Amino acid sequence: MKLFVKQNQISIFFIITLLVGWFPWYTGTGSIIIAAPSIAAFLVALFADGWQGVLDILRRLGRWRVNWRWYVFVLFSPAILYLIAVGMHILLGGAVPQFPLLRENPSMILMVFIVFLLPWQSSAFLEEIGFRGYALEKLQNKFGPMVGTLILGIFFGAWLLPEFFQPDTFQYAMGGLSFYPWFILTEIGWSILMTWAYNHTNKSSLIAGYLFHTAFNAWSLVVLTNAIPGEPLPAFDKPLFIVTGVVVALGAAVVLVATRGQLGFQKEHES
Repeated sequence: MKLFVKQNQISIFFIITLLVGWFPWYTGTGSIIIAAPSIAAFLVALFADGWQGVLDILRRLGRWRVNWRWYVFVLFSPAILYLIAVGMHILLGGAVPQFPLLRENPSMILMVFIVFLLPWQSSAFLEEIGFRGYALEKLQNKFGPMVGTLILGIFFGAWLLPEFFQPDTFQYAMGGLSFYPWFILTEIGWSILMTWAYNHTNKSSLIAGYLFHTAFNAWSLVVLTNAIPGEPLPAFDKPLFIVTGVVVALGAAVVLVATRGQLGFQKEHES
């Protein structure tokens, strides 16, 4: 049994993530359990590789000593890509966002990041322990960086499918399933950029996962919406988010071409 789990770790990780994460959805009691990727990662790692597997996940989460430029990249590249998307959206005849936080209370931007970073309520933290902290390395070693990242990017978007049926979510507000293909495109784009950062930060899920994921979530709220923390969510500009998905995908394509599909990957021996 242990050998079977060890040989099929990724498939089992994906299955457990969906079984645990989607439990409230398919039982009609809610949406998703956001910590499911972390739960699945620790369970599979413990069963397949013992405590060494668990320690590998924790080590990736604790790697923070990297070139400062990568901190700048993961924290601010989402804002740059979003502003490019806003510019393209306006050129195509779209409405100009109001930028209420930037215009009226810029200090709230820091508060947005602090709230998004709180581990006990951060989707980035709870998801990335599993996605970048566990699955990415195994996918790259098995399929290579490009295919492995594509698989993770598709799953990254697919696992949030229940959110498209919940009226109180961003995904539902964007039109439900009609927005789903653009959402998947965006998540694949971010996954490529995250893999590139991961492979250049000593395989740090802290930086390339948790911080990067937090940054593109937080900057999305600040740049792409008219939302103000503590107030009801306003209507979203769906065309702007579609343009954003295209811009993120194009940015990822540039990195893929520049790295010849390798994304800085160097295969390492796994236990």
